[in-house]
Order: sequence, then C-alpha cells, then structure tokens
Amino acid sequence: MALGERRLTACHHNLIVDVIDKELSNPESRIHFKRHPAEDKTPGKVLALWGDEPEESDFFAPYFSSKPMNFDGEFSRMRHCLGVVSHRGHKPDQPNQDEFFVLVRKESVLMGILDGHGPYGHCVAHFAQEHLPGTILEGLRADPESWETSVKNGVTMLCRECQLDADMAEKATMSGTTMTVLMLDSPAHSTWRVRSAHLGDSIAVLAHRPRANGAWEITQLTNIHRPDRQDEAQRIEDAGGQVLDCGEGEASRLLAGEWSLAVSRSWGDFHASRMGLSHDPEFCEENLPLDSDCFILVCSDGVWDVMPQLQAVNLIGKYPPEEAQSAVEKLVNKAQLRWQEKGETVDDITALVLWPIFNDGTASYSDAIMASQAVGGWKK
Repeated sequence: MALGERRLTACHHNLIVDVIDKELSNPESRIHFKRHPAEDKTPGKVLALWGDEPEESDFFAPYFSSKPMNFDGEFSRMRHCLGVVSHRGHKPDQPNQDEFFVLVRKESVLMGILDGHGPYGHCVAHFAQEHLPGTILEGLRADPESWETSVKNGVTMLCRECQLDADMAEKATMSGTTMTVLMLDSPAHSTWRVRSAHLGDSIAVLAHRPRANGAWEITQLTNIHRPDRQDEAQRIEDAGGQVLDCGEGEASRLLAGEWSLAVSRSWGDFHASRMGLSHDPEFCEENLPLDSDCFILVCSDGVWDVMPQLQAVNLIGKYPPEEAQSAVEKLVNKAQLRWQEKGETVDDITALVLWPIFNDGTASYSDAIMASQAVGGWKK
C-alpha cells in the first residue's frame, strides 16, 4: 500500500507553507504580507508567521473560521515541518481571542501561543504577541543562554509598553492572556534543545518515540497555572487572594473583585495582581532525543480541556511529518466536535506542531521516513 493511500483523511495541503503558497494567489486571501516587529531586533533573515491584528469584522466572522495570518520571509527558511491552525469557537459577540507566532531563523525557532480572556482579551493577546518576541530575541542575541532572564525582561518591558499606551492599559486592566513561548535551538552542533516559558494553561508537550518502537511518550514542557493546582492555591492565599471552590467536577477560580479567573497566572488582568494573580512565568528545558522520532505540540486550552495529552499526541503521530498541517487540522476538528458534544459553547482552538530538522539537514524522523517508504506507509 502506498503512503498516500494510508492517510486518515484526504490531504489538500501538507504543511503550513503549502497553505500560504495557495492563499497568496487568492485575491480574497486571509494571509497578508507583513513584517513582524521582532524582525527589527534580530540580525539576519527571518521567516515570520503570526496572527493578524483584530478588527471589528472579526466579531462577525463565521464560527470555526480560520484566523487571518501575516507572513514574511522565504519558504526556504522553513526547513522544519510545521502545521498551524487557529479557529474561532462558538461564542456569540466574541471574536477569536487566540494568538500565535512563529519566527524562524537559520539555527532557531521562537514560537508561541496566547489565549486571551475578558472583554478585550483579543486585543491584549495581540499586543503581547507583537511586543514580547522582539525583547526576548534581543536578550538572546546578547547572551544565547539568558533564556529565563530574557523572558522575564520581556514580560517587564511588555508591562511598561502597555502602561505607555493609555488605551491598551485600560483594556489590560480587566482582560488578559495566557502565554506559552518556546525556543528551539542548537547550543552545540551535536544537540538540539527546546526551552519553554509560560503563564496560564496553554500546554506544550514534547512527544518522542524510539524508532524501533511505535509507542509515543510525552514530556510536558509546561505545568498548568490554575487555582486548583495546590501550590498555586497556596501562593494565592499567601498573597492575600482567595480561591473560589466551584463544587465537585468544576475547576476552582481566582476571585478578583467582582470577577473570577480560571487561571492563576497570566499577562494583563492588572486588577487582579493584588489578589494573587502572578505575572511570573515558569520555565523548562529539555534536550531533543536525536535517536528518536519527535515533535513539539503546543495548543490553547481549547484542545486540552477536551482531549488528554496522549490522545492528542497519538492523533498527530498517525500522520507523517510532511503532513503536519493535515494533522493539526484533524486535531482541531476533533476538539471542536467534543466541545459541541459537551454543550452550546465551543472554545477558540489553536494548535501548532513542529517536527524539527537538525543542523546537518537530517530530520528527527528521517530514518523512520525511509523505513516507512520501504514498507509502504508511515508507521502509526
């Protein structure tokens, strides 16, 4: 059986670059040429892909429609296999509040997902998405090992820039966003690593499996920031805040005056900063196993609230790396169906998967691809 015959669904495009290539020839394309502000703060060529600025018309976009994107750079810069999907949920009077960005340089990828909340969550998430990456890249340019310091400085600078913008400062008082940011790079030419920083509940995982074995294993790169996490609840109470117990089967919430929040850490939500909400990110670093198939999956809680991590990883892993876009589309569609089965509300859903290719041009999955071609299909 040929590889194409083993696809789970018809594949109209394989990678996000194929989507871009197709859309750019469409006069009504939702993908626009535009430079990301971070490109001015890092030398050399950058391939940039990120969510477009929110507009009034987004409130009237069809439910489950794709988020408009911005793109800048050369496709040849994207040697990694990347898939990205961001769909509006089913929430009346609310646009897609998720954001994402991918900034690809020769030896690194900086990428992230942000999930806004509150009446202006979409504005807050976009502001952070456009301003944070540049400060991080500037710090790493001075010292490639200063990941934690660069991210912390980035969050601090983001707060300052927000306060200088009166309109955004007002919006970020009662609205906020999660942040999950990852850097894939190669500090030594023999190894690749992924470093993460996060606020909130947009989870990232590193999936890997030995090439002689079909079982996927997961290393969680982010630990969820919610008030029902025991150490987070204690931190909130120590800061003088309160955690609201919403009853059996319901997640606890952080009380913030007349409001309550589902997350215990975020950016924005400045009204809650005196009530236990934290803007301090947590960090993780993992080396990629070069002798294994591996990919990085990061999603907003629109996926994780309805799908266990291993199930999501197994779904992605059923697709060969060159069909990464098809894989995330399938994941997002499955998550949407599960939300619909739960009730009338469907959350915004954003998913990003990246299969790395290493310095010498070989892929993390190259041996497996060769083996799959020999036997007639990708090993599920």
